[in-house]
Formats: sequence, structure tokens, C-alpha cells
Amino acid sequence: MPIFTAAFRLLCATTLAVVMTPAYADDWEETPEYAWKTYLSDCQHLQRAITNLQNGSQTARDSMLYIESPLRTVSVHRKHLAPSKLGSPDYARCEKLITRAQDIVTKERAVYDDEIDQHLRQAQAAHLSSPEYKRARALGFSDVGEIGQLDQHAELDGEANLKTLMITVDFGCGRHFRAAQYVKPYVIYTVGASDGACAVHKNVAVLNGKMVERGDNIDRDGIFQYVGWKTLAGAGGFPVDIRVVKALD
Repeated sequence: MPIFTAAFRLLCATTLAVVMTPAYADDWEETPEYAWKTYLSDCQHLQRAITNLQNGSQTARDSMLYIESPLRTVSVHRKHLAPSKLGSPDYARCEKLITRAQDIVTKERAVYDDEIDQHLRQAQAAHLSSPEYKRARALGFSDVGEIGQLDQHAELDGEANLKTLMITVDFGCGRHFRAAQYVKPYVIYTVGASDGACAVHKNVAVLNGKMVERGDNIDRDGIFQYVGWKTLAGAGGFPVDIRVVKALD
């Protein structure tokens, strides 16, 4: 895979975060009796998924997603089984199911990974040919970043990389920024509580922006340059550390 630009890597990270199944701890403490009970329960889930795949009521993709979770937990439960259970017919039957389930996942995961790879390549090509990217390059920036995703960009590529991006107002959280306070020469924008998940730790200070009134939306067509962190006077005079962007003409 080619090296992704900052904004495209943000897309990749978001995509993979949605599609990946949750990880489980490698081990935990449980009694042999509980381990046997849950081991058999996981095997029942695997059997149901395999049966549904065989009779056509479930696709290979759905089966893979359904199977991956019990495959993780059944391997942990196995570690806690009493030795007497390892020679039982139920254990032998279960282990055969596990092998079949692993084969299903291996085959479908290869198909799935190829689809994701193609999707990301297409998305990268579209991004590199987009007007926003071309404008950023023409202005001397390395790529495009989103004002509502500054924390994510910093986490993915580092704080210094933010200064190389042309910052725009994204349709997601960025468009919800509203003027909340003027601390000369900065206008502090925040996201209101009514804007759901976007309201969590979302704020930014804009330097050289247009004249606004309290509650006005941020300029959705604006182009910004990331400056860095600054300590400003917040509500009631208390200091607040906030990211600053400079509006460009």
C-alpha cells in the first residue's frame, strides 16, 4: 500500500475502526466448570453460524463476523478446562467445529481484506484528484485537514504535521462550531450540547476571522492554517488551553 496522506489516513482509520471487531483480553480467570459451560456455548454459536452458511440463510461475510467473536473466547475458555474434559466426545466435536470455523474466517477474511484494500486505493485516488487537495497543494500545504478532527489528526500524524495541512470546515463536527467568546484577537468557537457526540471536547480559537456575533456559525467556506496550542482566558476569566487556527484571506 502506498504511504497515505494525512487526511486520507484519517479516512482509513475511521473506516477500519468501524469494521474491525472488538478485541478481547488474552486471558482471564474462571473456574473449570464455568470454562466448560462457556466453551460449549461458544461451540453452539459456531455450529449455528456454520449451519446457516451451509443452508444459505447467512452469507460468508456475515458468518465471518459472527464467528470471529466466539473463536476468540473459546480459545481462552479452553485454557481453563479440566484435563478430564479434553478426552470427551463433546470436546472432540467442538475442536472440529473450531477448525471449520477458522477455515471459514481465513478464506472470507482474505476476500474482505482485498475489498478494503481496493476501497482505500480508490478513496486515495479520489482524494488526490479532489479540488480541495489540489487547492491545498497550490497554497503550499501538504494536504487537507478538518477543523472538527484536529485531535484525531494530531493523534494519527503528530502535532507538528497539523501545521502542514490546509484546514477546512468539515461537514461532520466542524460545521457545528459556533462563536462563544471573544478574547482579543481570538474568537473561541465551541460545539453546543445539542450536537451530540460532537460536543465532547470540541473547541477552537480562530485568529484573523470575520466579525461575528455570539452564536454565529463558523465560516464554512473558510480556509485556515493551524497555529498550535495557546492559553486564553475562558469563561469567568479562568484560563483554558485551546487549539488555535488562523483564517487565511
